[in-house]
Amino acid sequence: MFEYRGFMLDSVRHMQSIEEIKKLIDALKVLKINKFHWHLTDDQGWRFESERFSVLNTVAAVRPYSDFGKTYEYGAYGRVYTKAEMKEIVSYCAEKGIEVIPEFDIPGHTSALLSAMPSLSCTGENVKIKTHQGIFKDVLCLSKEETYNTVTAIIDEFLEIFPGKYFHIGGDEAPSESWEACPCCQKYMKEHSIENYAQYQNCFMNRIVDYLESKNRHCIVWNDSAKGGNLDKRAIIQYWKESPKPSVRFLNEGGKAILSPFSYCYFDYDYNITPLNRTYSLKADLPGLTDKGRQNILGIEGTVWTEYISEDTQLERLVFPRLIAVSKLALGESSKPYKEFLNDVHSIQKQLDSISFCDEKLWTKPRAAFVYGWLKYVKEHITKDFIKELIK
Repeated sequence: MFEYRGFMLDSVRHMQSIEEIKKLIDALKVLKINKFHWHLTDDQGWRFESERFSVLNTVAAVRPYSDFGKTYEYGAYGRVYTKAEMKEIVSYCAEKGIEVIPEFDIPGHTSALLSAMPSLSCTGENVKIKTHQGIFKDVLCLSKEETYNTVTAIIDEFLEIFPGKYFHIGGDEAPSESWEACPCCQKYMKEHSIENYAQYQNCFMNRIVDYLESKNRHCIVWNDSAKGGNLDKRAIIQYWKESPKPSVRFLNEGGKAILSPFSYCYFDYDYNITPLNRTYSLKADLPGLTDKGRQNILGIEGTVWTEYISEDTQLERLVFPRLIAVSKLALGESSKPYKEFLNDVHSIQKQLDSISFCDEKLWTKPRAAFVYGWLKYVKEHITKDFIKELIK
């Protein structure tokens, strides 16, 4: 059994009501999931109410419309979760033995933050909150002490609401384009003998790790940060991007990790792409890990991103029953043959009678369905503009 058994919910791209979140938490309790990772900031919105920086509650929280993939949603979208609402979720989770882990994503995925506080960027120019999915060049300027001071001040507000021992600071998909063009960033890198932009990012991340440790919190980052080779070993990497060498090195050298490989644990993908039988086949291992490295795996987490998920029923059907497979692995109960596991799924489904499960006919797919699933995904979600941004 792993100490860390998690579920991540993206409430930025599309929000969920407090009632729906509580409904999901009830299900986590049944599955013995003990960590609720709550993704609260990103390019498309800001969901954490700030008293110190009230501009985040207005400018950063609301995007003018939504055009994720090929779906257009008219009208302004978004708001913050109030501090009272977030405390309500923390209290509700505590009653069920679940820790809430908030995520404040930095230094990339910060378009919403920079739309309200452009002085934290390299240029100081106006940044637009994003209305669609993608990887954007809007990143924090890491050479400015103002950036560090503002980030830690926001973290302090988070810590007032979320008392758990873990705190997630993102660290994924941070393009270096702005840093490359910034004289201040170039000067900082030269003065500190920083060889590349991955190391540059980690110098900032390490300062935040140190700050959180001073507050008796353990910092989690996405495994993108491992590629710099200089990430503080007190950080915990969340392995999602399946390029294992930097993560394996980090673990073998004593760092800790949570496993969330996207081709097994990302539940926003269709069942044709990630069927239940594939999720159930996940092993708590990475190629190249030593015995010591394997011991540094803290747990497993299933995740759901909501760019293309606007309705609660749709969300639930994508998560369930695949989250059951993750829970079984995290609990050390994944040795049963798949057909026997399905009996457990049916039993748990009866306990979760308020949750909408995916139609059983879609749970198990042959490998050949994978190609069809990706073609369908591309047809429904991927636009020419999105492809151009990825290439750029």
